[in-house]
Amino acid sequence: MAPGAIGDWSADGSTSVGVPDSAEGNASGSDGTYRDHNGAAFPANDATPIPPRAVPATWDYECEICVVGAGGGGLNAAARAAELGARTICVEAMGLHGGNAQEAGMCAILGGSKLQESKRFAFPSYPFDARSLADWAVDEYHYACDPRLIYRIAESGGTCIDWMGDCGVRWRLGEVPVYVAPKNSTLDHHVLKMKDATDAMFSFGQKHGVEYHFQSPAEALVRDGDGRIVGVVAREDYDREVYIHATRAVILTAGGFCNNKALLERYIPTAAMGCASSYLTAGETGECFRMGLGAGADVSGFNSSASFDGGVDWEAEGGQWARFLYDGMTQLSRQPWFTVDRCGNRLRYMDSRVKEDGANAIYALGDLATIQMTPPGHRSYIIFDANYEDHLEGFAQEHCRKLITPDLEQIDKVPEHYRDWHHGVQDAIDADVLKKRDTLEELERDLGFEEGVLQEAVAHWNECCEKGEDDYMYPMPSEWLHAISTPPFYGCRIGGNLYGTKAGLLINDEMQVISTGGRPIPGLYAGWHTAGGACGENSYIGDPILGSLLGDVSLAFCGGYLCGTFAVANEMGAASGAGKEL
Repeated sequence: MAPGAIGDWSADGSTSVGVPDSAEGNASGSDGTYRDHNGAAFPANDATPIPPRAVPATWDYECEICVVGAGGGGLNAAARAAELGARTICVEAMGLHGGNAQEAGMCAILGGSKLQESKRFAFPSYPFDARSLADWAVDEYHYACDPRLIYRIAESGGTCIDWMGDCGVRWRLGEVPVYVAPKNSTLDHHVLKMKDATDAMFSFGQKHGVEYHFQSPAEALVRDGDGRIVGVVAREDYDREVYIHATRAVILTAGGFCNNKALLERYIPTAAMGCASSYLTAGETGECFRMGLGAGADVSGFNSSASFDGGVDWEAEGGQWARFLYDGMTQLSRQPWFTVDRCGNRLRYMDSRVKEDGANAIYALGDLATIQMTPPGHRSYIIFDANYEDHLEGFAQEHCRKLITPDLEQIDKVPEHYRDWHHGVQDAIDADVLKKRDTLEELERDLGFEEGVLQEAVAHWNECCEKGEDDYMYPMPSEWLHAISTPPFYGCRIGGNLYGTKAGLLINDEMQVISTGGRPIPGLYAGWHTAGGACGENSYIGDPILGSLLGDVSLAFCGGYLCGTFAVANEMGAASGAGKEL
């Protein structure tokens, strides 16, 4: 990729590129089918399977288990394998540990942890019962899933959280008992809470002898003449190609493919069309998934993904597909503005204020994504006027919709440019992603509406505001009825904000990767989100709760823990002294 192109992460869209007219920026074409995204906006655009390499004459490094990825899943996989006695190497493309997991705001879990037991909380009812939870989830997934895998997730989520606590993560229960967060992180905002957890797991791995190789992206698996995966090829320091011998197993835990255009189109077309952006800025380019395909793996979870609301369509205006979640403009887009589809029809808002039902407040984040992903054109439009800042306090949205301000606790975890939400909003105005116009007629035209559609919708909204009563079938509360009458006027195209690919390598309930022939590929394991199947097939947002039975970072943590447990038990057995007890 040429330096300075949109996909070059050092440039942030500074290079001049050809951008279609705004009216051509909808995600579907005139016939309602998929319109091709701008591939230059994506870090990766390749769905080709990566074939395994042959065994080399000599190996550069030796270990028993090699873990690919040092995010939440990889850190847990490496730590667990080392704790159980395996000599472990962990390779990571980035220059530090934590990956996207460190940016997460909470570990969502529906019961089974000691913290939740202390509050007598479990879903669907207390006391916690993994079978009841799995049965409920299988029904939620419309039976399009492997029930054994769903049961494994149900029974292991709390066990993983408790194990991480034993490893040094200091958890506390959130104000909503379906999530836990590290004790040292603020509970008034969700920004970067999990960094304390990933730091603790990295430290635990170091103490147990894990050998970490940073700036060493994995490029291929190594397969011997008997069809067994016996190692990994990595690009050490982004330069020298090295062969790592894993005598027992390779574990793939380097995330999914949220940022790979070609893979999204092929395996999750609803996300490719309905999502306007991804907020996972680290990796997610799908190489591990492609390595598994190259080794003959099958795929599970077709057309399933997980998204939040308020994905801002930077890509349609020449910007990058992947953006930092707390960039200011994303939070602004997630407020309860007047929202319509391209026909001028009102779209429902889902409130994230906790009130009496904290679980519903969390569900709102995904449910609104579905609403915004599915209108004609697969895009929604938020509209407000010059007085928008006056309304924000009254909206009082919570979780990751809350706007970042410089006085936020632990603000040092946030990149300096985004420590005040106004900066990101100004970026969007400068890029004409958030369109600022003197008249509604201009805004209507430049957002691509047919003449009169937006003006008529706004006029009706203003009548409701004047009466103090919303006549929409899902009415806004009266305190949110703010007329759009004072120029300048603002409008933005939005869709889903992708944060998890749920299609991935087919695995069994012991995390072994399964071939298209139906058998485990010897020596190969995968955790989420390189693996698939955590929420069945054809799921827009991966419910039941923020991605699956576990929130996405919880699922990654759990998958890594299970991979480390079963890889040692299955491949080392009596030699390690480890059984399959979780």
